[in-house]
Amino acid sequence: MKKFLYLLLPSLVLCMLVGLGYGAGVYTVAGRFERTIHWIEQGETLAGVLAITPLSDEQRDGIKNAYSDPNIDVRNISWSVPNQPTPFVGTAPAPGQHHNARINSWQMRNSEEIQEPKPAGIYRIFLTGGSTAFGSGAPSQEKTIGSLLNGLLADRLSQKTGLRYEVFTFANPAWASTQERIAIENYLSELQPDLVISLSGNNDVFWGDAGRNVLWFAAGADEYFQTLANTGLKTAGRNELSQLPQTRPASQSVTAELVAYRLEKNARLGAQALQHVNADWIFFLQPTLSVTNKALSSREKAFIPASKNYFVQCYQLMSFRLAGLQHENFEFVDLSKVFDGYRATDEIFLDQFHFGDKGNAVVAEAMFSALASRLARVPAASKL
Repeated sequence: MKKFLYLLLPSLVLCMLVGLGYGAGVYTVAGRFERTIHWIEQGETLAGVLAITPLSDEQRDGIKNAYSDPNIDVRNISWSVPNQPTPFVGTAPAPGQHHNARINSWQMRNSEEIQEPKPAGIYRIFLTGGSTAFGSGAPSQEKTIGSLLNGLLADRLSQKTGLRYEVFTFANPAWASTQERIAIENYLSELQPDLVISLSGNNDVFWGDAGRNVLWFAAGADEYFQTLANTGLKTAGRNELSQLPQTRPASQSVTAELVAYRLEKNARLGAQALQHVNADWIFFLQPTLSVTNKALSSREKAFIPASKNYFVQCYQLMSFRLAGLQHENFEFVDLSKVFDGYRATDEIFLDQFHFGDKGNAVVAEAMFSALASRLARVPAASKL
């Protein structure tokens, strides 16, 4: 028995050491992942963004002025929705309930699912864009731009046309026009659209200001998943994925001329894809703080970026190029000045790019005005 114990004891000790080593390794790996994930999760809600962003008391506390109800709970307001790897566009919203954002199984910010084939009498609209179109900062699912527009169409137009309108929002924080165009070409054009509307342009300038080529770059969520992959590879003793030189930001901003050209290229290619399925595209150039002529409150003024003139120049050139784009199924509408008539006491902007429900309602109303006469001409039997 003693001999057996002498033989067994080293094995037991070895197993214990291996077990302790494995446990310590798992703990170390888990810690690395936890730190990376926690850093991203902090930005999922408006409360988290306010907590981690260097802001003055006025900037932070005055956020409520951009909402109809000043007693909003910023802890439940979705800001940067959790993403998951998604074919061809890199990443897109993960299905499920994320604070006050509901993402359906099609990765769209809608509670309703898409019906295939499309039922008779339905006029199907897809809204694309970045965080503004997604509804970052919206106090509820019903107060996103897409939902508000859907309500306006139902209340003011359905009875006249005999059609039921549905607006599905396929947008994602940080997306530029390239992700939108790929989504239109490969995904939305296959889902029986009647119309695609984009609320876009701002992120092309944002990424251009950061020295990124919007035709070949990784957005924030894409880089997050690469960070997770590198953490796992490093822990396993493997080489990390290298950063591709083509995707590295340049040392200076992309020229305004190139920003406008790349946006026009995406618009032209997307319009061609929709033409094949007899769908139209209306591109709404989104409002942004740098180009508005709205009378600003002191809090809103504090968010004006140092790159204001760059945004102004890019917006002018983008507007010029898109207005001149000749495609029978493409229309350009400039909404960059939609807030110009509002007073300083009418706070709209949450920050440089986003609005509360007050601003969302103004944008949805402007979109409806641009759509109403066009949609009123569509007979109930047409294309449906």
